Amino acid sequence: MAAPSAEAKAILALVKKADAKAEALVNVQNTHRANTRFARNEITTSAEIDDSRVSLTVQLGLRSATANTNQKSPAALQALVERTVAMAKLSPELPEAMPVLGAQKLGAGLTLSEDALGTLDAASRAKGIAAALSHSKDELMTAGVLEIEHGTVNRVSSAGLDVSVAYTEAGFSVTSRTKDGTGSGWNSIHTRRKAELDFEKVGRIAAEKARASAKPKALEPGRYTVVLEPAAAATLCQYVVGSLDRRAVDEGRSCFVGKLGQRIANERITFTSDTKTNPMLPFDGEGTVLAPRTWVDKGVLKEFFVSRFWARKQNTTATGSYDGFEVLPGDATREQLLSGIKRGVLITRFWYSNFIDAKTLGVTALTRDGTFLIEDGVVTSPIKNFRMNNSVLAALEKVDAVGNTIETPQSAVWRVPALRTHEFLLASTSDAV
Repeated sequence: MAAPSAEAKAILALVKKADAKAEALVNVQNTHRANTRFARNEITTSAEIDDSRVSLTVQLGLRSATANTNQKSPAALQALVERTVAMAKLSPELPEAMPVLGAQKLGAGLTLSEDALGTLDAASRAKGIAAALSHSKDELMTAGVLEIEHGTVNRVSSAGLDVSVAYTEAGFSVTSRTKDGTGSGWNSIHTRRKAELDFEKVGRIAAEKARASAKPKALEPGRYTVVLEPAAAATLCQYVVGSLDRRAVDEGRSCFVGKLGQRIANERITFTSDTKTNPMLPFDGEGTVLAPRTWVDKGVLKEFFVSRFWARKQNTTATGSYDGFEVLPGDATREQLLSGIKRGVLITRFWYSNFIDAKTLGVTALTRDGTFLIEDGVVTSPIKNFRMNNSVLAALEKVDAVGNTIETPQSAVWRVPALRTHEFLLASTSDAV
C-alpha cells in the first residue's frame, strides 16, 4: 500500500487533469481499531477493524464540494475525483469559501503514537478486563468497553500543504451496578500510553462507587457546595471552550460579548491548549498548525477561536480549530476538596447535558453513577440523583479549590482536575440510578 502522502499527491494529480484551475485538499486517514466489550461480568465480543478513508475537497473559485470514499483502487479514486469536480461545478458560490492552505511547518519531537498500546491483542485486552472485573463480586453486575485506535492522518493540498501525524488512543470505561438496581458506579480513562491504562484501577473505582451508592436517600433540592470529580468538571468546561468563538462574539451571539480581557472565572481557573503538554493533534481539519494558546489565564479571558474567513474579514489572525484542552491543576488533595464543607454534594459525573441559554452559558444535566452527601468534610451517604440547572460561568466564578491531579475521563486530549464550587443549583431529584 502506498504511503498516505503519496496517495494524496496522486489524487491531486488526478484533480489537476480533470480541471487545471481547481484547488484541492486531500485528507487520508488509515486506522486499525480494536475493541473488546463485556457485560454481566464477562466478555461478550471482541473485534479488530482495518479502515482507510479518503476525503477530497475541490474548490473552483467560490464553488466547493467534498466527497469521501473507503475504496482505493485506481478506478475508485478516479471516480472520486470526477464526482467531486462535477459537484463543485454545480455548487452555488459560497461567499465564505477560503483557498486551500499552503505549506505549514510542524514542530519537531511530537509523539502521539505508541505501538505497545496500538497493537494490544485480544488476549492482552482480555487479561486487562479480567483485572477490572476482579472487583465485581456476586452482588455487582459490570459492563463496559475497551476501544483502541491506531492510525495516521495526512492532509495534502494543491497549494503545497503536506502535514501528517501517527496517533494511538485507548478508551476504557466500566459501569458497575448492584443487583438490587439501586447502586451504580462508573470510571473511565482515555490515554495514548499503555503504561497509563490501569485496568484494575478503573474497575476498582467503578465497583467501589457502585457499592457505596446503593440504597440512596433523598436529599431536598437546593443550592449546595459541590465537589465535581474530573468527569463532571469536564462536562461543564467543554461548554466554555465550545463558546470561545470570535465570530459569535462580534455578532453579539455569545456569552463572552465585551468580556475579552476581563475575569470570567475564579483566579484558580486556567484553560490552555499546547501540544508540548497535551497529546493533541498538531493541526486541524484544514491543516492549520496549532500554536500554544492560553484561553483563560487565572480566570481572565485571553483569546477566542478565529476561523480563516473571520480573520480575513476582521483583519486579524486565524487560530485554527482546537480539540485538545487542559484545565491546569491546583494544589488541593481530595481531603482538602472535602474539607470545610458543612453539608454538600459529591458528583461523579453528569449525563445528558444540554444548553438552557447560550447567552448566559446556562446548562442542565443529570447527575449519574455515584452522587453522595458530604457532611463536615466527610462523604457520609449515597443520595438520589438530581437534575442540575446552572450557569457554567457562575459555577467557575465560585470555584475556591482545584484538585492537584488531572484525569482524562472523556478523551486523551481533555485533561481536567476536580473542582469545588458553591451555590450550585440541584434543582430537582431524579429516581434514575
